[in-house]
Amino acid sequence: MELKSLRRYKNERDFRFILFATCLAMAVSTAYGGCVDTFGIGAKATSMGGAFSAYADDPFAVYYNPAGLTQIKRPTLAFGAHIIEPDLEVKGFHIKGTQDPRFLDEQGNPKNFKVDDEFPTLVVPHLGFAMPLTDRISMGIAAYAPWGLEVEWPGNPDKNPGVHSSYHSYYKRLAVTPTIAYKLNDQLSLGFGISIGQSKAGGKKIPYYFSSDVTQNQASAIVNAVLDPTTGQPRDPDTDPAVIANARALGRALEMHGQEMELEISDDLNYSFNLGVMYRATETITLGLTYRSETSTDFDGDLKRNGVKIAKATMKYNHPQQVQAGIRYAPHDRFSIEFDLVWTEWSINKNQREDIFPIDGSPSFPLEYERNWDNTRQIRFGAEYVLSEMITLRGGYFYDPSPIPDDTLDLMWPDGDKKTYSIGAGFNFGSFTLDTVLQLTAVEQDRIVGGESNNFNKSYKDVIAGNDPIVSAKAGGHLLGAGVTLSYRF
Repeated sequence: MELKSLRRYKNERDFRFILFATCLAMAVSTAYGGCVDTFGIGAKATSMGGAFSAYADDPFAVYYNPAGLTQIKRPTLAFGAHIIEPDLEVKGFHIKGTQDPRFLDEQGNPKNFKVDDEFPTLVVPHLGFAMPLTDRISMGIAAYAPWGLEVEWPGNPDKNPGVHSSYHSYYKRLAVTPTIAYKLNDQLSLGFGISIGQSKAGGKKIPYYFSSDVTQNQASAIVNAVLDPTTGQPRDPDTDPAVIANARALGRALEMHGQEMELEISDDLNYSFNLGVMYRATETITLGLTYRSETSTDFDGDLKRNGVKIAKATMKYNHPQQVQAGIRYAPHDRFSIEFDLVWTEWSINKNQREDIFPIDGSPSFPLEYERNWDNTRQIRFGAEYVLSEMITLRGGYFYDPSPIPDDTLDLMWPDGDKKTYSIGAGFNFGSFTLDTVLQLTAVEQDRIVGGESNNFNKSYKDVIAGNDPIVSAKAGGHLLGAGVTLSYRF
């Protein structure tokens, strides 16, 4: 009888491990975030505005504060998803300094466009497992999306002139983080985890090389006039190579006008680490400190024109380091509040450079965008009240200032200062716990650009006339979010 029980336990344990590994693989393959930074990982932390570095008592302590894993007394499996529904619009979108009739009204003045987003509903899964190994040592592992963005606008240039800047872009990192935590004493715990991740980025645009003086057919003639169409070599060997190169670049640029360009690049494997400290200063006050390191990335992939690969592409664009510090005050067992501050070093990436290597043997060339992002400080608040043994109520708020200055804002990286409000509840059913969250993110005020962004302006350059376009627009809106996490304690 005892032998059968042992075999049954072993089979159940093996099944649980296989189930966990399968779920982990599925989470890693499908997860992505809804904005440049995460809106939250796990419904409990998210409902408290992400103010969780001094609390961190579930498997997602792996992200918020690895030291918090020492609070977990039983093996715990948690999984769930966060759903984000954006609703944004651009108003008063107009371009001065162009002769393109699509952008002008009947009187020849810049035409105003209104563009509503076509963002997909974003689903962000999360999965974690944690357990004590000894009285002092605990381990955990979680799969989540620490960074993410996906933006989509209408792809019809007659309704959305922004397609010439970007109308679909994404940037995300998926990570699995095995973590170990050590309890030095009843007051102090330390934690360390290594995040093994994959990053992906890409986008679509319709390049704008309009010229009132050069037609599409004439663009081809520019190339053919100086190059032998059979060999691709200059017709006249005495011609200045610089003239040949300029003519070739100009002709090919004009040929691409109005055609869809798509970039798909990824970094197959990258690494970062999370380091956490948790200190219980008194019976009612706990301090938390978390460091998430910079992630070095090397993207490579393909550039396509109208769905056909025309070049290889590379990009180096690192994920920034973060420091999160929090203080939690729990005057009694039923109520607690927490305040966190999160610093992010967005300034590490001054420029976004994509190097393009045409497959037809043409010389490589860069595509560069100024970024000059600012470092940010997020302010986060969270509160929790235990209503009964079964029900716990939570609320949260955080302020997220945009790192993007007006002079580098474009539709590839749209962003604004945001305020996020959240409410949630946890339901305890013995070994099972169901945590829920509802979230509203509001852009603090309309983001207004009136010609400051060189990235935006140069998207509408007349390559022959050499005009000086000025793009103006106003953007605003909100995002709705909801999430659920189911936990089981073995």
